[in-house]
Amino acid sequence: KLNNLSYLDLGVNNLSGNIPRGIWHMDLKFLSFADNNFNGSMPEEIGMLENVIHLDMRQCNFNGSIPREIGKLVNLKILYLGGNDFSGSIPPEIGFLKQLGELDLSSNFLSGKIPSTIGNLSSLNYLYLYGNSLSGSIPDEVGNLHSLSTIQLLANNLSGSIPASIGNLINLNSIRLNGNKLSGSIPSTIGNLTNLKELT
Repeated sequence: KLNNLSYLDLGVNNLSGNIPRGIWHMDLKFLSFADNNFNGSMPEEIGMLENVIHLDMRQCNFNGSIPREIGKLVNLKILYLGGNDFSGSIPPEIGFLKQLGELDLSSNFLSGKIPSTIGNLSSLNYLYLYGNSLSGSIPDEVGNLHSLSTIQLLANNLSGSIPASIGNLINLNSIRLNGNKLSGSIPSTIGNLTNLKELT
């Protein structure tokens, strides 16, 4: 067992097969397998990496659902799962990751509603959910994300109105909602976003 290993980056290779089970028993702080060619789903054992701070699994060819055990990684500050073939819904347990600063679930095949528990991520600066098949309305709880700088929800199937609570996000620089099925009027609270540089 590699008891002293805390930083593991094997990204940007052509690794395939399954990730060795021993990885999940390591006391890692940083783990990246980004840009590889693994098989199958992300294992539930991911929840054993309870001390990991940075987890980058972008473009790993994972499919199936995002395991609910991801909610056990309460020390996470960076979670990148974009560019895979994940399907199903975003697990509500994502709301347990209260130290999370960056969340990227973009360019997958995720469906269903954005969980209201996303409003628990009070440290979140960047939220990327674009390029999925998410439906339903944007939850009012998004307005609780007071640290948010960028939110990208474009290219989904979101419907309903833009929540007035979006006006609470006074640190927003960029909001992208284009390519959905949103309706109703633009909330006047948008005028509160004095730091906004991009609105699409």
